[in-house]
Amino acid sequence: MSGSNSYFNAKPYIPASLSEIYDTLGSMILGAPTFVDRWGDFPNRNIDSEFNKLTQGFALVRKKLGEERYAKLIDLAARAKALFAADQDDTNGKTDEGRALLFEIEDEIQAARRGRVKAKLPDEDGEITGD
Repeated sequence: MSGSNSYFNAKPYIPASLSEIYDTLGSMILGAPTFVDRWGDFPNRNIDSEFNKLTQGFALVRKKLGEERYAKLIDLAARAKALFAADQDDTNGKTDEGRALLFEIEDEIQAARRGRVKAKLPDEDGEITGD
């Protein structure tokens, strides 16, 4: 293992449930606009890796989201990423606009979870959790 970064993971974490996506969004809101780990523990983390993780997570729960909500989330994510990319120094207000879109994504995820609970749809473990 000499010379390699012990934190490097060839298969990065992808959130696989609605609650995991919600948790991911919380860390993204804090990491905006660059998403770079300022402590250097995760040198491969950046805007591309974080939004890739988010949109791959959407794909994993696509059936739970429904096509209309899935398309909306993909659009919101693309718009947020573009805003963050246009404000890497957090000086022109686009970061705040991007964060607002991440909060909108959170709202959509929570709405999907509430809908699943209301409809009594079980998660992978057969429980009614909203996932």
